Amino acid sequence: MPLNRILSFSAASMLLLAIGCSHHTLSSGPTFTLYVVQNSTGAAGSSVLALPANSGQAGVSPSNTITVPMQTSYQAVAVDTTGNVYVSASVVTAPPMLNEILVYAAGATGAATATRTITGLSASAISIAVDATGTVYALNGNAISVFAPGATGSAAPARLISGSQTQLNDASGIAVDAAQNIYVANTTGGNVLIFSSTQTGNVAPSSILGGTSTAISTPLGVAIDSMGDIYVASYNQPSTSSAILEFAPGATGNVAPTRMLTAVASDTVAGLAVDALDNVYVATQAPTTNQLAVDVFSPGEKGSSAPTRSITSTAWTASNFGQIAVW
Repeated sequence: MPLNRILSFSAASMLLLAIGCSHHTLSSGPTFTLYVVQNSTGAAGSSVLALPANSGQAGVSPSNTITVPMQTSYQAVAVDTTGNVYVSASVVTAPPMLNEILVYAAGATGAATATRTITGLSASAISIAVDATGTVYALNGNAISVFAPGATGSAAPARLISGSQTQLNDASGIAVDAAQNIYVANTTGGNVLIFSSTQTGNVAPSSILGGTSTAISTPLGVAIDSMGDIYVASYNQPSTSSAILEFAPGATGNVAPTRMLTAVASDTVAGLAVDALDNVYVATQAPTTNQLAVDVFSPGEKGSSAPTRSITSTAWTASNFGQIAVW
C-alpha cells in the first residue's frame, strides 16, 4: 500500500484526537481492496474479483473484475506495493499444460492484457507472494521458485528451493517478511517451514514452527504483518477447532501463539492476508451452507471475538477457495 495512504490515515487520527472526538468511530481513512480468485465453470472462465474491503455488507458487488478465457484457470493472487496484480494461471487448451504468472497493471479490468508474463514454472503455482522489491515467490508443487524483480517470459528462477531435504509436503500457502525470509504453510507436514533469504537448492529449512504447543494442525494459510508477526490459518476439523494463530516475530520450534482467533472454529479456513494497518483477513467456508466469506479481524481482537466485518459477494460463486490478497 502506498505510504501516502497511511500518512493520510495518521493525520486523520491525530485530528480526531485534537478536537476531542476520540470516542467516535473514525469515518475516513485508508480504503483497502480485497482480491479473490474465482474459477467459474462454462463460458465465464476465470476471474479475479476486486471487492471493497472496508465494507461489512453482505453480497457486495466487485469494484473491478479481471477476466480470462475459459481455457485458462487462475490459481492464486498477490499484489505488490504499487497495486500491480499477480495471478498464477494454468492454460489448458492443449498438452503440455502451460503454467505461468500474469502481471496486470493497477486498475486493470475486464479482458485486460498482462503487462508481462512469467512462464518459467515447472508446475502450477498454488500460492504466490511479492516483496517490497518486486521479487516474486511462487509455491509450485513441492518447490519454491523465486523470480527476480521484472522477470518476464521464460526467465529461470533466481533461486529454486526443491528436494527431499526441504521437507515441503503438500504445501498450500507462502508469505515473505521484510528481510525476505520465506514462510510456507506445510499442509501435510502440519507446520510452517521457514527459509532464509539466501537459501537455494535442496536445503533443509533454516527453522520450523510446529508442535503441539503451537496449536497448528493442518495449516492452509500464512501471512506476515508490518511488525513481522506470523499468522497461520489452522484447519482443525472435524474437531470444530479451526483457528487463526499469531506468533511473535522470529518464532520457531514448539512455542505457544501470542494470540488465537477462534470465531472461525466451525469453518473451513484457508488463505490469509494482512493489510497495512495489521487487520487480518481469512478466507472461510461455512460448514452447512458452504457460504464463502472473508472474515476481517482488527489487531486488538482475540479469542472468540466476532470478526469486525465479514465480506461476501454474490459474484463469488465458484473458486479456487482460499487464495486472497489485500492492498
